[in-house]
Amino acid sequence: YIKKVKKDRANVIKISYDLPNSLDYIKLRVNSGMGNKKSIERVDIALKNSLFTISLYDEKKLIGMGRIIGDGGISYAVTDIMVDKDYQGKGYGRLIMKEIDNYFCENTDEDCYIILIANLPADKLYSKFSFEYLPDNKCGMLRK
Repeated sequence: YIKKVKKDRANVIKISYDLPNSLDYIKLRVNSGMGNKKSIERVDIALKNSLFTISLYDEKKLIGMGRIIGDGGISYAVTDIMVDKDYQGKGYGRLIMKEIDNYFCENTDEDCYIILIANLPADKLYSKFSFEYLPDNKCGMLRK
């Protein structure tokens, strides 16, 4: 459902908490510079298994989104924070992260484990929402 509206000069940007269409998701990945996903079936599964999703629309065009995945109790990961290149630099990434931060404030406590992997220079945005670099005794790892 559409809960909020943000005006952007000539455009009205709508915020939705419903799952985006899988084809729109793939198009946004490409248009934001995040890269393509080839399997529509895997995208369908991924989106349906999200704990929380926020999507931004200009009319019917998906122009930004972010989602939270995890077990809903202890472990959470922030993923797919993306904004279409034509809409970057207008505060939409911050808006997405604010909604994600609100979700965490309402649904988690200090014992929860919340992670993300940042593409540079997005780390500057995430640091404004209490994300920090790992301490020296920990490291991030990615399975190849």
